[in-house]
Amino acid sequence: MLKYPVRRANIAGFTLIEAMTTISILMIIVGLAGPSFEMMLARFRVRSGADTVMAGLLLARSEALRRNQPVKFTLTAGSTDWTIATVNPVSTIQAAPGGGNARLTTTTNANQTAVTFVSSGLVDTSVARLAQIDVSAGIAGINDWRIEIHNGGQTRLCDPTLTVANDPKKC
Repeated sequence: MLKYPVRRANIAGFTLIEAMTTISILMIIVGLAGPSFEMMLARFRVRSGADTVMAGLLLARSEALRRNQPVKFTLTAGSTDWTIATVNPVSTIQAAPGGGNARLTTTTNANQTAVTFVSSGLVDTSVARLAQIDVSAGIAGINDWRIEIHNGGQTRLCDPTLTVANDPKKC
């Protein structure tokens, strides 16, 4: 019986020191990137909340035009939650819980929380109304967003911190 010599393949691998060094370097990189990632998420939350409110306003205006009757947009004080309903008879069209952005706050002009779009899509200016909404995360370094509601029914999302004269995002 012939016996062949057992040939050992070269086994490549990591030593414990190499693995620990790699993990340590990765932990340092993650530690440095964590705060900037959190700021990016906060910026996204604020913009998302402002977009949610803006979408509600646009829906209210389009429903007023489509139904040919006044439709009221009501913002829950201090949050990005809103409701859209017909005025007469009162019937809820849609309600939104603000996209789950519990960390966001809103402030409005003179604590107004509602605006009514008439059947032509214009804003009912005969009563005190919501004309401006500021959406904020309350974190330093995170830009707030402002939604302006004009008498003609147009809504605009802008950045109140911009100071450049010709910037289209300036309020």
